[in-house]
Amino acid sequence: MTRKLTPKQRKFANEFIKTNNAYQSAIKAGYSKNYASVGTKKLLENVRIKNYIQQKTGNVEKHESDEADEVLKNVYRIAAGKPIKRNFVQTDNLKKEIVLRGVKKGSKPTATMRSVYETNETTITPAATKEQVAAAELWFKLNGKLKNDSKEVEKQKIRKLEAEADVAEQKAHDARKSGQDIGQQFDKMFERLKEDSDK
Repeated sequence: MTRKLTPKQRKFANEFIKTNNAYQSAIKAGYSKNYASVGTKKLLENVRIKNYIQQKTGNVEKHESDEADEVLKNVYRIAAGKPIKRNFVQTDNLKKEIVLRGVKKGSKPTATMRSVYETNETTITPAATKEQVAAAELWFKLNGKLKNDSKEVEKQKIRKLEAEADVAEQKAHDARKSGQDIGQQFDKMFERLKEDSDK
């Protein structure tokens, strides 16, 4: 039978996940400052605490991955012209005008007022052609099957990047030789490159 975490250990692990600061996490969990300054390594090496942290982070990764999978499924369904569920609010403007009579200009209608002239509707239809095209473009880009540039343009971009790297390397070499502060030189160079790329 495996032993469970103590409440202090669990609190430490949860705090560590939030802050990534072992010392502060130990203090918040109720350990003494003395123990927190020397014993956090022991806590982090504790197999049960490690497993707990890995399980927590694994659950988040899986949840996020599942959400990403759902988004990708929807993108594919839209691109393929398959029916999708759409929720929207239908507004009856005539009822809205009647309900909002006497309401001060600039004030917001209450939820009760909106419920008279707004209804939640659901429809299951294929997306509009424009949305299908945009989704298909996104799908192909994500799969690496759609590139906006020709091979020649891509080669030119690579050549430009290589040339910029060579120039940066030469400037760093020159700066070292002349005893200049390399950090400042790089900062200036990156500012110029950023300005050039913004043009």
